[in-house]
Amino acid sequence: MTNSKTAMNTHLDCNNFSQQTVLTIYAHADDEVLPAAGTLSLMSKAGWNVRCLILTDGSLSSSSVKGTRHQEADAAGKIIGANYEFHALEECNFSTQAVIKVTEEAIERWQPDLIITHAPQPEKYGHRDHEVCAIAVSNVATRKNIPLWYSAPPVFLRGFEPNFFVDITSVIQEKVAAIGCYESEANKAFMQLDAILILSRFWARELGQKDGYFEAFEISRQWVDASFFTAMANSNNRRVKENFSS
Repeated sequence: MTNSKTAMNTHLDCNNFSQQTVLTIYAHADDEVLPAAGTLSLMSKAGWNVRCLILTDGSLSSSSVKGTRHQEADAAGKIIGANYEFHALEECNFSTQAVIKVTEEAIERWQPDLIITHAPQPEKYGHRDHEVCAIAVSNVATRKNIPLWYSAPPVFLRGFEPNFFVDITSVIQEKVAAIGCYESEANKAFMQLDAILILSRFWARELGQKDGYFEAFEISRQWVDASFFTAMANSNNRRVKENFSS
């Protein structure tokens, strides 16, 4: 393809994706739904095993009730078809070494086919925890040769250069509902409905789409096997035959 901005072709053959596992690794509960709820929902519907690993327990969240963020995450997971795993690293104080250890253990358990995490951003633009998480997860994915996608930051898009876009129009209401589960964080501007829809429309406009809602990713590491191209060839052959018969 000549255009680096490509949308996820979810119809190549959903059956090829069954029994595969996507592991998302994020610093805080809600980080996973803001940039990727739609994509994860589509993956779940296509048969993927969706695992969301959250590094912290939300002790610094807006709610003073312990466990609130866990309950909110579980509710979001029911909407998008994801299972959660929570850790209790200290917010704003955990190290890359700690995240590397957690990531390696999770990979050993789940054997993911794909990892999604925060996009690396200089600390002055983004959250310190997001940056540390991104560095650590990137380190492990690179060493273990696992495909890796970076998801879009909710604010301060400086340094984020998406090259992969997913049409989530069919599940935009599920994305909104999943984000809405995080009632303890509802006071944040980027959690508001208009902000969610505007950013999703922004990515559509980046692709030149007049309508629809999209999520954006930066592919850091990706590989495909021969079956990917076979599916493409079969799809093209069917299209040629249909055109010829018509």
